[in-house]
Amino acid sequence: MIGEDWGAVIGYQLAARHREHVTALVFAEALFPGFGFEEHTALTPENVSGGMHLWHLGFYFQPDVPEMLIAGHERELITYMIKFERSRPDSATPDAIDEYVRCYSMPGGIRAMLSIYRAMLVDAEQNRQAARRKLDIPVLALGGSAFIGDRNESQMRLMAHDVTGHVFDAGHDLAEEVPDEMAGVVLPFLAAQSAAAA
Repeated sequence: MIGEDWGAVIGYQLAARHREHVTALVFAEALFPGFGFEEHTALTPENVSGGMHLWHLGFYFQPDVPEMLIAGHERELITYMIKFERSRPDSATPDAIDEYVRCYSMPGGIRAMLSIYRAMLVDAEQNRQAARRKLDIPVLALGGSAFIGDRNESQMRLMAHDVTGHVFDAGHDLAEEVPDEMAGVVLPFLAAQSAAAA
C-alpha cells in the first residue's frame, strides 16, 4: 500500500484494520491526526518561521464559508497551495493544474475535499485506537525536507515496529516533485518485501 498526504493516513488505517491484506506500507508526507497534526494549526512563531503553520485547516473546518469563498476560485486556491507546499512549484504541469481545477469545480468537489479535513477529530480518535497495536509490517516513511521531512519517520515509529525513513530534497508533493527519486527508493523497498514474502 502506497499513500501520500491524506492517502498515507488512509493507507495506515487500511493496514491497521485489514492486516491480512497489507504486507508493506509506504507512508509519504503526512501528519497524523491525534499525534501532533493539530498542533500545526496554532499561530505560533515556531510554526510560522518553520513553514508549518497549517492555517488552512481551521478555515476548511468551518461549515459553508470555505465553499462560498472558494467556489469560482479553485484555480487560485490550487495554485497558491502548490506554491506554498512545494519547493519545486514548476513540477505541477499546466495539465495537472487543469485536472485539479476540473475535479474541484465539479458539483460537490470542494465539499468532498473539505470533508476530509472536517473528519480530523474522528480520524484522531481512530488513529489513537489503532496505534494501541503497532503494525508488524515493514513501513517506508518518506518526507520532503522543505515540508514534513523526518517527522514522517518519527510518527510512524509510534505506529509500527519496522520503520525505514528517507527524506528527499523536496516539498510536500513527492510523487510530482521528485518522481524518479521517489521511485528509486520505493521500488527496491517493495521488491525486498515481495522477495521476503515469496
